[in-house]
Amino acid sequence: MLTVESSLEFDACFHFEYSPTIEQFEAQPEGFFYTFSGRQCGYTPDFAVIDGGKRRLIEVKPQSKVLQSEFRSRFHAKQLRANALGLHLVLVTDKQIRVNPILNNLKLLHRYSGFQAMTPLHLRLLRLVKRLGAVTVVGLVKVIGEEPGCTKRPSYH
Repeated sequence: MLTVESSLEFDACFHFEYSPTIEQFEAQPEGFFYTFSGRQCGYTPDFAVIDGGKRRLIEVKPQSKVLQSEFRSRFHAKQLRANALGLHLVLVTDKQIRVNPILNNLKLLHRYSGFQAMTPLHLRLLRLVKRLGAVTVVGLVKVIGEEPGCTKRPSYH
C-alpha cells in the first residue's frame, strides 16, 4: 500500500510494479535540502526505485509543468544536489507514463492480480508480462497458445 500525491504518480506505480528491471519502489522516500536562489529548500522525491540493482530517485510531473522555466531551474538545482549526495534523480513525465495501450493493460493486469482465485494460467500471464514488458493482451494470448476466452476474469461460484 502506497500513498501518492496525484493520479499521475498513481499511474507511474503500474509501470514500476510490472517493470522487469525494477526490484522495488517506495513513494515519498527521504528527501534532502538543496540551494535555490540563495536559500535552502527542502525536497522530497516522488519515488525511490531499485532499478537493475541501482537506486534512483524519481520525480513525476506533467509535461506542461516541465515546460515552465522556474520548474526547470529548480529541478536542475535538485539534480546537482542529488549528484553531490551520490544519488541519481530522474524526471518522468505524463508523456512517458500515460502511453496506451500499455498503461491500460497494466491496470487491467493489476485489477485481476489480487484475486484469491487466480488460476495457474493467470499467474503465468502475470509472469510473462513482467518478463516481456510492453505487450498487449492479444499478444499474450498468442504467446501462450490459449483461446482468448480462457484468460478472462476468474469466476466465483
